Amino acid sequence: MAIELYENSVKLPAVLQMRPYQQRWIDDNTRFKFMVKSARIGISFATCWRRVEIAMRVPGRTCTVLSASKAQSVEFVETCAKLVQLVGETARHVTDEDFVDAIGRIESIQSRITFPNGSRIIALPANPRTARGYPGDAVLDEFAHHEDSYSIFAAVFRQVALGNSIEVFSTGNGEQGKFYDIARMLGLDMGVSPSELPVLKDGWSGHWIDVYRAVAEGCPINIEEMRRGLNDDDTWNQEFCCAFLKSTGAWLTLDLIAACEDAGATIDLPPDFHPRGPLFSGIDVGRDHDATDLWLDEKIGDVAWTRAIITLHSMSFPEQCKRLNPIVRMTTRSAIDKTGMGVGLYDLLNLENEGRLMGVSFGGSNDDGVKMKTDLAIRIKKRMEQQRSRIPYDPQIRTELQAIKRQATPSGVTFDAPRIEVDTAVAGGVKKKLFAHADKFWAKALADLAGDTGAVSNEITVPGGRSIYASSGGIL
Repeated sequence: MAIELYENSVKLPAVLQMRPYQQRWIDDNTRFKFMVKSARIGISFATCWRRVEIAMRVPGRTCTVLSASKAQSVEFVETCAKLVQLVGETARHVTDEDFVDAIGRIESIQSRITFPNGSRIIALPANPRTARGYPGDAVLDEFAHHEDSYSIFAAVFRQVALGNSIEVFSTGNGEQGKFYDIARMLGLDMGVSPSELPVLKDGWSGHWIDVYRAVAEGCPINIEEMRRGLNDDDTWNQEFCCAFLKSTGAWLTLDLIAACEDAGATIDLPPDFHPRGPLFSGIDVGRDHDATDLWLDEKIGDVAWTRAIITLHSMSFPEQCKRLNPIVRMTTRSAIDKTGMGVGLYDLLNLENEGRLMGVSFGGSNDDGVKMKTDLAIRIKKRMEQQRSRIPYDPQIRTELQAIKRQATPSGVTFDAPRIEVDTAVAGGVKKKLFAHADKFWAKALADLAGDTGAVSNEITVPGGRSIYASSGGIL
C-alpha cells in the first residue's frame, strides 16, 4: 500500500506555515490515519486546517469531530472558525446547538461550522450515541482518553462505510482501549519511533512523533524546563515521549515472559542432543563484575527453542573460549557483544569460528539510525509477543529478563538495567552471592538477532537492509 497524498500536496497560505511533522500529517490523504503523539505539539491545529481546507474545496462534505470532552469539541470548532477567517473565507459558526440522537433525545452539546458550499464540520463530546450522529468523515481527537472507546470506534466505522475517512490521534493513556490496540497493531506502542514512517498496514497509515522529534523539527517546547517542572518520569514518558504507561516499567512483563515458558525448553543441553533444526546463539560478555552468558536456541519452523544457557563467572577469556567453543562450533551463526572488552573474547572465538561469528557493537546503530540496543530490545519483545520464543522456567531467568527498563533521555530512549543480586552454586560447594546486569536478556536478544539474519557469507544482510561483515570481523 502506497501513501496517498493530496493532488499536488497542500500549498498553505503564508500565514499558515506548518512544521514538517504537521505538514506530513496534513498531506497524508490515506483513508484511515492514525498518530501516537506528544502533547502540545500542534497536531489538533494541523487537523483543524486539514478539515477546513477539505470543507472549502469539496462541496457537501460532512466531518464529525469526537473529542474527549465538550470543552475540547468547542475548542476544535472555534479554531476551525478562526482559520476560515484567517484565509479570508466565510462560514456560519454555531456553538451549543441541539443534537438529536437516534431515539429523539435532545441535548445542547453540538458545535458546528457550515460553509457556503454545503460542507459542515460538527464537533461533539464522544460517546457511542453521538458517534452514530452523522455519516461522513470522522476525527477522533485524543482518542486514548475516550470512554467506551470500543463502542465509539465501532459506531464511527459504521458511519464511514460509504468511503469516508477516519483520522485518529492522541497521547497515550496506558496499555488499554482501542487506541492502544491500533497502536500495537501498527507497532507504535513501544515508545520508539519505527525506522520508516508512516507505517502502512491493513489500510492504516500510522504516524509517530514524540517531543524530541517535534522540537528537532521546530516545535518551541523547552524540554528540560518542562521535564524538571513536571518531576514525574511516568507522566513525562506517556504525555511527551509516546510511551504507554505500563510500558515504562519492565520492558518484558511477567505475563509475556510466562506465556513463552515451556517445559520443552532446557537450561542444560540435553544428553545425546541431536538438533532437528539450525542452532543459533547469543553471547553477552563479562569477566569480573558481570557474567558471560551464552544463550543457545534451536530454530524449528519459525519458533526458537532454548536448548542451553551457559553462565560463566570470574573466568579469564582463554578459559571462557575453551568452554564456549564447542557450543559455538555447533551453531549456524552466533552473535556476540563486541563492545569494549568483548572484543577480546570475540577475537579468541573467531579464530576457530570465522564466518560463523557476528560481532555486535552495543554502542552503535543500524543503517536505519536505530540504536543497536533499541533494535535488540524491540526484537526480543516482538518475537515473544508473536509466540516465536520458547524459554525454560527459572526464577533467575525471569528476574534478568524483567530487569531491563525503557528510559526516555534527551537523545531518545535507552534500554538498561541496574545490577541485581543472583545466587550461583559451585558444584559440591556453597552458594556465593554475585551480581548480574540483565546479561541473559542481552544474550537472548543476540540469539534472536543471529536467528533472524540471512545466510552466512562475508556480508550478511539483516532485516532492514543493513549489513554485517562476519568473516572479516566487521561490527554491526
